[in-house]
Amino acid sequence: MGTSKDVQLRALTLLKVVAQGDGKQLFNFAQQILTDRWKKLSHIFSLTKRFSLQTIPTQYCTFFERTREPSPAYAWVKCKRKEDKNCQEIFRVAKITGRTGRQFFAGDCYVRFSLLMDQHDFDMLIHRLKELVSQEYEASAQYMSI
Repeated sequence: MGTSKDVQLRALTLLKVVAQGDGKQLFNFAQQILTDRWKKLSHIFSLTKRFSLQTIPTQYCTFFERTREPSPAYAWVKCKRKEDKNCQEIFRVAKITGRTGRQFFAGDCYVRFSLLMDQHDFDMLIHRLKELVSQEYEASAQYMSI
C-alpha cells in the first residue's frame, strides 16, 4: 500500500520550496499558527477551576535564534475534580476528542489534544471547549470572549 503518489508529489514540492531558502518562512508560519492556538487554549483554561492546561515557559529557540512563546503540537489537560476520574469521558460527552493519558502512562485524569488540525476543526474545538468551560459559570451568565 504505502503513501499515495499524490501525497509524495505534494511533499516533494514542499521540500523543494523549503530547500530554496533557509526554511525559516515555513517554520515561522507553522510556529505562528500553533502559538495563536496555544494562546486561545490557555485563555479558555484560565477561566476554569475544573481543568488545568500544562504550563510551558517561554524558551530560547536555536533555530530562529530568539526567545519564543510556546507553540506545542499537543496540549495536555488535567481534570482536577476528584469525581472526574475519567477525563477523556468528560470531554467525549462534550463532543471533544482527546486521547486518554493512560495511553501515555499519565493516568486517566489527563487528556491529550492534538493542535495539528485544519482551522475549521480547531475552531470547532475552541467552540466546544468554551461551551464546556462556561457550564461552570452558567448561573452567573458570564460571557467569555477570546
